[in-house]
This record gives sequence, structure tokens and C-alpha cells, in this order.
Amino acid sequence: MKKIAGVSCLLFFACIRLWAQTPGQVLIEAMTSRELATRVAAGANTVLIFSGGTEASGPHLALGKHNYRVYRYATQIADSLGNTLVAPVLPFAPNSPVLEQYPGTISLTDQTFSDVNEQLVQSMAASGFRYIVLMSDHFNSQRPLKKLAARLDSALSKKGVRVFFSSDGYAKARAEIEADISRKGHVPGGHGGLWDTAETWAVLPAAVRRAYLAAGDTTHLGNGPLDAAGVSGDPCPATPEQGKQFGQLRVKLAVQEIRQWLSQVKQ
Repeated sequence: MKKIAGVSCLLFFACIRLWAQTPGQVLIEAMTSRELATRVAAGANTVLIFSGGTEASGPHLALGKHNYRVYRYATQIADSLGNTLVAPVLPFAPNSPVLEQYPGTISLTDQTFSDVNEQLVQSMAASGFRYIVLMSDHFNSQRPLKKLAARLDSALSKKGVRVFFSSDGYAKARAEIEADISRKGHVPGGHGGLWDTAETWAVLPAAVRRAYLAAGDTTHLGNGPLDAAGVSGDPCPATPEQGKQFGQLRVKLAVQEIRQWLSQVKQ
């Protein structure tokens, strides 16, 4: 089973590289420098810097869950917006010290995370992008990115480059998702819980170890402390169909928010 899962993950990333051969390619990492310059010159002047993370989420979820989801959501958001490309996904993020006791969790300090994202913004601006959107699929990344975007927008707007932090695809979507789950009688929140598992399952089934699905701590609507396995909430009712719906909501809300910002700054 582990061998099959590993092969599936490799195939997933191989598909990312193969997308370079399609006309609608939006991943910068799959382009050559000349191809990128051509796209920017043709009007693709918006770029998403969408951070993921690498962390333990119990025995049933692969460590790279955030990164798998980010590739899917970022591509769909860019496609919906048009003239938008996606920077390479940053697979590291700030993490709670509680998670650091579990093998495989990689944690950056808030300052290091912010510094790396600042350098990414500077690189994207140097590549010709005029509209730069910071995003993350990870809770602890939200505050540093919001603060960074405000500072960089103030500094770079004088040079004709605008920077924005898009949060609706994470915070607003999560609130709506958990409210919907609660209405259906399930534990709504959690780390490795229902929506966390369902969304990962919808994007990459091999990243979910169904044999190890088990409820964690379910206090505070599932958003309480982790149990001994590193889980809060209850992933047992999760399905890939639910995950697809949740992912669609995240993409929809992110697209709406970014479109509104673009319409304002382009006036």
C-alpha cells in the first residue's frame, strides 16, 4: 500500500510537469524563461504566490496535504481569473510547537516565512508582474502574509506594482464549510478532521490512508486540542465528493475577492 501511494504521489507531480505541454499552462515552474516573458508581455501580469506547508495531521493524511491542494486550487483560480500565472508553491510554513513533536513537520518562524515571501514578491516584480497576490492554505500563515502584503503594497505601489493578501478562499470558506458540516450533524472543524481529509481526498486519493481514519479530540467543535495521534475533529464521515464541493467553494470565493481587488486597483 505504501509503495502504491508513493507511486501515485510521483505521478501527481509528473502530471504537473506535463501540464507545461498544454496551451493553458499557468504554472511558472513548468515554463522556460522565454515562455514566461512571452506570457507576461502578452498580458499575464497577475501572479499568485500560494503557500502550502508540510506537517503531521495524524496517521491518515500525508504530510504534503497542503501542497497537493494548493496546486489544484491555484491552477483553478488562475484559470478562472485569466491572464494569471502561479509561482512555485512554497511547501513550508509556520507551525504550532505542538505539531513539531510529530515526525515530518517542517516549521518556519513567522519572520523567516515572511522574509521568504518578501523575496518571492520581489522576484515576481522583477519578472514583470504588476499584480501580486499572496495566499495560503495554512492557518498559521494567514497573519504574516496579511501584514507583509500591506507593507509591500505600500512600498511597491510607487513603482506600479500592487500586492494583495487574499484570505476569503481560506478564512471565509472555512467558516462556511464548517457551518455546513455542523448543520448536517457532524463535527465541523479539526486538524486532520472532516474537511481537511475530504479536500485532500478529492485532490489526491493516495494521500489519505483510509484504514487509519479515526476521530480525534472533538471538543470546541473539533477545533480544540490534538489527541495523542495529532488529530482533532472527526475525519470518519469524510468523502471525496464533499472535498470537491469544499474546494470549489474555496476557489469561487478566492476568485471573487481577487477580481474585486483587481477591478479597484486597475481603475
